[in-house]
Amino acid sequence: MAPTTTRDVVEAPKIEITLTLVLGKKYFQQVEESGDSDLSQFLLQCRQKAFDWIVNQDQMQLEYDAPNLLQRFLLVLFYFQTTRYQPWKECNPPSTSQGSAISGLCYEPHPLTGEATSDIWGDQWLSRSHECQWGGVSCLATQSGKRTVVELGLGWNWLNGPLPWEVTRLQLGRLHLKYNLLTGLLPPELLSTESSLPLEYLGLSVNQFTGAIPARWFDNLDEGPAKLTALQLYSNQLIGTLPSEVGLLPLRQLYVGRNELTGSLPTEIFSIASLETLLVDSNELTGTLPKIGLATQLGEMYLSFTSMQGTLPEEFYTGLSELNTFWGNNCNFSGTISSLLGLLTSLEWLDLSNNNFDGTIPNEIEALPKLRRFLVNGNALTGTVPVSVCYSAAFVENYGGTSEFVADCLPNAETGVPTIECAADCCTSCCDETGVCLAN
Repeated sequence: MAPTTTRDVVEAPKIEITLTLVLGKKYFQQVEESGDSDLSQFLLQCRQKAFDWIVNQDQMQLEYDAPNLLQRFLLVLFYFQTTRYQPWKECNPPSTSQGSAISGLCYEPHPLTGEATSDIWGDQWLSRSHECQWGGVSCLATQSGKRTVVELGLGWNWLNGPLPWEVTRLQLGRLHLKYNLLTGLLPPELLSTESSLPLEYLGLSVNQFTGAIPARWFDNLDEGPAKLTALQLYSNQLIGTLPSEVGLLPLRQLYVGRNELTGSLPTEIFSIASLETLLVDSNELTGTLPKIGLATQLGEMYLSFTSMQGTLPEEFYTGLSELNTFWGNNCNFSGTISSLLGLLTSLEWLDLSNNNFDGTIPNEIEALPKLRRFLVNGNALTGTVPVSVCYSAAFVENYGGTSEFVADCLPNAETGVPTIECAADCCTSCCDETGVCLAN
């Protein structure tokens, strides 16, 4: 990066020194070994482009000691690195025809109503306005007047390429990048002690991340209180096991479903007293459902389409008074449905379909006043559906709408007798032993 302008000669060396003191001595000359020469070259180019933009193109013309120099550089780098294959859907920099001095809005107001056509409010990125005004960026002002970036909210915006590890040098409390096209490995620095992030919310669901959940995320958690309450990695291409150290985080939400995770569900997860929602469905998980432990605040649990097996532990029925949704369908669970089911009085949706349950449907299901969806087809259950459950207030109120009661109540092809008897207008759908279901 040879100096070419007066500002290059005077200010560029000072800016480079300021940035490298935080980011690394050779930050603008080489990148960390990635094993992918094309990726390494791309990352280095992004760093150099971001530096050039700060020095030569930015209308703010920051000096080396500007309080917002580092965060502005990091956001510029973030833009370049997440447009590897295509521009964002919205909030791209002003075009040349607009003029680099213009700060356009991320959205185009409706010509008649003036209403926004985008969920991302703010100015275009890499425009002359303060970076805290760029779309999806939220800041807090200190008493000294400095504005610090604390949140990035750029979901549904076609971000593509690798997630920059440099984002950890911001002071983010919330990182919301769901429903994008981000690729590569999850940055190990994201939750490690090397990070400056006081992260409380990490939303990276529905992207294309690969590799394992980094072990370094959980290094030295015992040295200080963790703040992360939401870890959302749903629908990526992650492999490996779910680290047991997740149980050391004060999570309310753990979303890791629709990946390629293997192994068993760590017992430690159920030691998280604050946990409210657990999504681990559509993975290659095996083993049994652990004892519930301290996780008595669980309101939603999704285990469907895994290879988990065994019986539902007694604590499932006795320790989850807040549980309103349980998806345990398309697993290998077995045994009987306990009469303790009647203790789950908050339950609204129970899906146990396509497992290996046997025995009968317990009469105690009548004690569930909020139940409106109950699916037990595809098992080896016998007997009669307790008719009173079909006249519960919640079921009747939503009948023809969200109410759903599905059992194996079609006649068996060989015997002509259904495995489960269901009163007329009770089951909303009846299935047979082949899995064919017909609506009533």
